[in-house]
Amino acid sequence: MDLLVEKLDGSRYYLSQYKVLITEFEESAPSVTRNSKQLDQRNGNIDFGGWHTDKTIDITGYYRADDMDEEEALREKLYALLSDPDGYYITQLKTSPEAAVERPGETSGNYYDKLKDYPSHKRFLVYTEAPEMELVGNVNGTLLYKLTAEFKTMKLPYGETPKTDINANIPSKEIPDNLLHNTGDHWNPVIWSADGTTTTQDGITTATNTSKSVIQTVVDPNDSSWLASGVTVTISVDVKGQGSIGFGYFTGSGWEDDSPNQKVNSDEYIRMHFTRVIKSVHFDAGNPNFAVDAFCPTSTLTFRHVKANMGPVAYPWSPNTSDHEYADWYYKESSISYRGTVPCSQLEQGFTVQLTATGSASSLSFKIDDTELTSSNAVATGDVFLLNGFSYTQNGLSIVSKTNKAYFVLQPDKPNRITCNVPGKVRILGFQNLYA
Repeated sequence: MDLLVEKLDGSRYYLSQYKVLITEFEESAPSVTRNSKQLDQRNGNIDFGGWHTDKTIDITGYYRADDMDEEEALREKLYALLSDPDGYYITQLKTSPEAAVERPGETSGNYYDKLKDYPSHKRFLVYTEAPEMELVGNVNGTLLYKLTAEFKTMKLPYGETPKTDINANIPSKEIPDNLLHNTGDHWNPVIWSADGTTTTQDGITTATNTSKSVIQTVVDPNDSSWLASGVTVTISVDVKGQGSIGFGYFTGSGWEDDSPNQKVNSDEYIRMHFTRVIKSVHFDAGNPNFAVDAFCPTSTLTFRHVKANMGPVAYPWSPNTSDHEYADWYYKESSISYRGTVPCSQLEQGFTVQLTATGSASSLSFKIDDTELTSSNAVATGDVFLLNGFSYTQNGLSIVSKTNKAYFVLQPDKPNRITCNVPGKVRILGFQNLYA
């Protein structure tokens, strides 16, 4: 193994540069301290909560020197590197052989040449009081020394990933809903095929060697009030393969299909759309079927993500609001993917939430899961908010007095979903995963 030491100025050093081979790297659990008080005449204690204080990392390694002068020079460099009172980051570089399975004797004589080091997913901000060097003995004319050091964390008692900035989006509620029901990643449409084969798996429908296939989906059964004679509807769909497609719908009087067929010749999904004016509103059993016609007598067409929306413009696919995957889709880009194992609090770790509004409102309500920060200030398109738990600004001006002074905590066991009363772009500045 090896140990990477990163100074606060960004300079990096490996202990292997000083001829040190690390043999042990042991980290403790974060130590816990509790605040409690014992009252006379009462059994037990009153507990006011606990917290983590620090974590200890112990390392052991060995280094060789040709003579005492070289050993003294190595010792001085290691003291200077590890006894820095400002602290530094350490990262374990784990060792694995190049091949996971080998025959006996296969690495004989050059085993260490086949070892590769790879860094751990976390690092620690630490200091050490006094690294120790101990003479082990003379091996084949060279001096062998043992290095031991006990590191303690300086700020957070956790392993950390390097700080970075991550992006999220708050979707605009102005994007039209999908008027068709159940067209998502588990779409199982009604399929009528003149001949050939038509299959659906994981929301993707494929028609093969078919003179005509009708890939049907139904209007949202909870809301068909928009259906009226003369209403303009645009149907869009992802499609790839070779063939041609059209669009139509069933009515009480039969099949309505007067859109021109469009040819498809693409190995990648392309988005195609059809704009239609509804002629009739008398649908079978009050449950209208919209459909995409597939014509591929000598080839294959594959479909996914059908959407119908009002008006002549085709919008990006979205599930219907009553579909079970709607919430996952809606929050997909507005969730913070936190992979740590302990909570990450703004007041302790110090990340900042940056919100750039792309809409307007009379006030601000910004939430991460169940924690809500509010501001009574009006929000205009282009406003930039910086929220870091104890300081709150809007376009660079303090709005602390206008907020409820909330702070956010990223949780390892929650989705960390962002919701806001205005659409916008969100950045988490100084984001880190923290590990116990």
